[in-house]
Amino acid sequence: MDPFPQHSWHPMVIHFPLVGLLLAVALDAFAAWTGSSRWRETATLLWWVGLLGAAAAVATGLIAYNRVEHSELAHARMTLHRNLALATFVVLLGAAFWRWRQPASRGPAFIGAVGAFGLLAVGNLGGELVFRHAIGMPTETVEQVMMERGGHEHGHAVTRDGAAHPDSADTDSAPDSSETHGVDGDHHHS
Repeated sequence: MDPFPQHSWHPMVIHFPLVGLLLAVALDAFAAWTGSSRWRETATLLWWVGLLGAAAAVATGLIAYNRVEHSELAHARMTLHRNLALATFVVLLGAAFWRWRQPASRGPAFIGAVGAFGLLAVGNLGGELVFRHAIGMPTETVEQVMMERGGHEHGHAVTRDGAAHPDSADTDSAPDSSETHGVDGDHHHS
């Protein structure tokens, strides 16, 4: 077993574009509003960090897209995540190119803000893939965790659809022994 599988590179590099580009866009907007060249110069450094990080995130994300175990529902969300990430990268690359070609223009700050909202949406989808669909976790690990959760409650029961009922200590909602629930609630009969 590889202790550092290739698909694990993606979650390690995604923070560079998220932080770098979001800060770059914010500083560009502030520089456009105040006319300060100091903020724009600082934003330029962050644009480089963010765009290099975005290139790494896209490359590692495409590798992960083809390697992680997932369900059909997760596949549709992964495809949306990938497509939105690529579109967002193009928008931010366009904003960066425009700001370098026309330093006095305020347009790149607006386009950058559109890209920043795209980054937030991409990040949200990525979080959903990890925390709702268990992307990157081997099926055996997910099944083991599900078995562990079935026998131990923390003062609340969770139904098959994932809804928590904090006042319920009822174990009737636990799956019976004839079936296990995989990622996304898929039923696998044993």
